[in-house]
Amino acid sequence: MPNIPGVGISFGVDRIYDVMSELDLFPKEVAAGTKLLFFNLGEAEAAKALELAGELRSNNIACEVYHENSKFDKQFKYAEKKAIPYVAILGSKELEQGVVNIKNLGTGEQEQVSFLNLVKPGFKGL
Repeated sequence: MPNIPGVGISFGVDRIYDVMSELDLFPKEVAAGTKLLFFNLGEAEAAKALELAGELRSNNIACEVYHENSKFDKQFKYAEKKAIPYVAILGSKELEQGVVNIKNLGTGEQEQVSFLNLVKPGFKGL
């Protein structure tokens, strides 16, 4: 800005990240990252997924909802890239039944869980 003297210095965020990683300064819970990704399969489904994600987060379970309604393949690739171990598939049929399909990406196992059981602390695997 004109007429305002200033001196500054900045280190790039990538350099800071590299140094912190090298010195093992990140808390272990940060490294663990997202445990569950809710697929985004439509407006009503995403709204319910956001509600469930909020409840899971309040029980200290790191989760997220995919940012847009996309094909399954794209959402699976995102989960794999971020090393998210579980995905939650909540379509219109599941929404009507009050359930969500949880898939373990490591084993390929899938189970159907009611909304009420999903948000209970200590749900299997999360």
